[in-house]
Amino acid sequence: MLTLFLALALAEEDGRPEWSLETTVDGVVWTLEARVLRRDGVVLAEDVLGVPAFAGGVVAFARVAEAPVGTELVVIAHGERRVLVGPDVRPDRVALAPDGQTVAYVSGMTGWASVYVQALDGAPRQLTNIGLARRKSTPPEGFTAPPHEGPPVFEGDALCWTADTRICVPWRAP
Repeated sequence: MLTLFLALALAEEDGRPEWSLETTVDGVVWTLEARVLRRDGVVLAEDVLGVPAFAGGVVAFARVAEAPVGTELVVIAHGERRVLVGPDVRPDRVALAPDGQTVAYVSGMTGWASVYVQALDGAPRQLTNIGLARRKSTPPEGFTAPPHEGPPVFEGDALCWTADTRICVPWRAP
């Protein structure tokens, strides 16, 4: 049973949003304050970016791994913590499928901020901006903007977010 956000607040520090939250998931109290994630008062991670995702007994979040720009995607499942995606990928805006077995995130590893999905036991799969050449100017034809704020949302077979307009793309592998 998921009891979501008993308290949620957004402040800004050093030009970066800083979230504060307290939520109870399956009887466990999770808090995020000053970018520190705690489970029942015990520190699990520091330098957390955005809001952690909770689903299917899994917690996923992005955190600063190599200041100032390297981030990693961390997953805590069945009491085990592991880095799913390293700092070379620079993941951000993390979401979990309802069963907790697939994570979605934004990464600029190919040159354009794009949306990816990855099974907890699999490799990343790019959903947007596949094959677009890197340029320093305006985005090329065919560019799909990533979420402007917050993570994408799993809605059945679609992964949806808001950029300039609402965007939904299929996320399940064919």
